[in-house]
Amino acid sequence: MITHLQSVEIHASDPAELLRFYEDVWGLSRVAESGDRIQLRGRGPEHHVLTLAAGEDHRLGGIGLAAGSTSDVAELTERLRAEPVEILAASDTRVEFLDPEGRRIEVSCGLPVHAEPSPNAYGPDRLSHIVLNSVDLAASKDFYTRVLGFKISDTYENDQMVFLRCNALHHCIVLAPGEWTSLNHVAFEVRDTDEVMKALGRMRKAGYDTVWGPGRHGPGGNVFCYFVDPVGNVIEYTAELLEVDDDWVPSEWPRTQENADVWGTSGGITPEVVRAMSNPPRESAR
Repeated sequence: MITHLQSVEIHASDPAELLRFYEDVWGLSRVAESGDRIQLRGRGPEHHVLTLAAGEDHRLGGIGLAAGSTSDVAELTERLRAEPVEILAASDTRVEFLDPEGRRIEVSCGLPVHAEPSPNAYGPDRLSHIVLNSVDLAASKDFYTRVLGFKISDTYENDQMVFLRCNALHHCIVLAPGEWTSLNHVAFEVRDTDEVMKALGRMRKAGYDTVWGPGRHGPGGNVFCYFVDPVGNVIEYTAELLEVDDDWVPSEWPRTQENADVWGTSGGITPEVVRAMSNPPRESAR
């Protein structure tokens, strides 16, 4: 029904200013502007992977998911009508709704794609995954699996993180317990480990050092480097995410530094990074 993660929207008090970072430093390309919303693509065929929209800095504006067909959209719309969630818009090709914690989700089919790769010499190919902080993780896990059809790939013990997939890739949405509903981080995929390291070097030259990484995660097996953008979003370059099939049996991983980074090269996640990933409301961040 849902085939893949397409895009994420984040808010910024000045989207045009933040655009400079995502175009010139991170490596995305502007493809459309409408009012105070700017869409950017990666190097792959997806129409856009990131939308910058006017609003409070580093707030999640929404998540875009792809459906396989109009019949999949119709089936999902009927499922949603049986749930206590708000449907914001519905048509043959898209349904937009709020999940149980108020996140805006759009599931659509038939969006245009790019026939040619982006001319950028560097930058992400696509959106890899989004990690969401959840006040009621059990309710969100139930909704994303039972209603939206995601499968659990792995967890950290006691559901400290729940890795969800909608295709062969190990995860595209991850749920983490939080004091507030917020965006934890957004991960963008590059081709391989070599590209992750080249990205790290380029970011350092631009004045943005890694806040965690390089390393390799246990769950999902992906290589990572984390950064913080100019308004406080935690963002990740990643590669080599594990692919699984229907015979995959989820594991419950102990929540240890060794499993967070099996190489042991990242220096460990610091309290400052944990705080940034918790993404507190503005009044709590002071």
